[in-house]
Amino acid sequence: MTIAHTPAGAASAAPAPARVDLARTWMLRSPLAGGLETTADVLVLDLEDGLPAGRKAEGRERARRAAADAPVWLRISAAGTRDGDDDLKLCRDLDERLAGVVLAMCAGPDDVAHVADSLPGGTPIVAMVESAAALLAAPAIAAHPATRRLAFGTGDFRRDTGMAADRIALSWPRAQLVVASAAAGIAGPIDGPCGPIEQARDAALHAVAMGFTGTLALRDAAVAGAHTGFTPSPAEVEAARSLLSATPDGPVDGSYAPTLARARALVERAEALAAL
Repeated sequence: MTIAHTPAGAASAAPAPARVDLARTWMLRSPLAGGLETTADVLVLDLEDGLPAGRKAEGRERARRAAADAPVWLRISAAGTRDGDDDLKLCRDLDERLAGVVLAMCAGPDDVAHVADSLPGGTPIVAMVESAAALLAAPAIAAHPATRRLAFGTGDFRRDTGMAADRIALSWPRAQLVVASAAAGIAGPIDGPCGPIEQARDAALHAVAMGFTGTLALRDAAVAGAHTGFTPSPAEVEAARSLLSATPDGPVDGSYAPTLARARALVERAEALAAL
């Protein structure tokens, strides 16, 4: 995506409210990077890990210039830190040129409240869960009215807990984020970056099986595979529609209604993604 001119088929810099909930890929890109084009659903200019300590001010200024062409998403540093406060000042200065924020190192609902109170009203917040303490607070983070989605910061979470980059090891924290999101009535969470590019589709399929509906991304080459994994396949959609249109020819058991509900949700998601 080009911030100034969005090419056909590329991501929108300022997704509509529904797009925030549906977006499959969230590209983290340093404002210092030479190009700002991506096929990801959302481009996020990364003011946290995307900027070395000595170039924070320069990065914020580049993000400000990018916002002059189209509203931008920003990943901001942890609430209550000096960098976080400086990032929030930029957010306030941008006003309607700010599409939304990804809050790094969210520790609890008070962090969401602090950021929400510092931003223009209604600014969507994606809260990143990146520590053991934050995972335990995930239900409260998800339930805050300003939280639109949770995101799993797998790298920092593993550093905090000592867990390996292993699906079995990370299945419990992933499940906690999915349950917290569902209980709060918000869209399924966003997974951490997929790892090797050639594993993007497989990682997305695993995330979908866990209940995730999107992923962070660091490289454009991973986007196509991630989109394939997070988008219901034509065969899945056809099977779901056939189920919904069929009339049972005999008794049904207690699994019938939940099966129909899952089929309906799959078709609705496929149609909504097609309309983006």
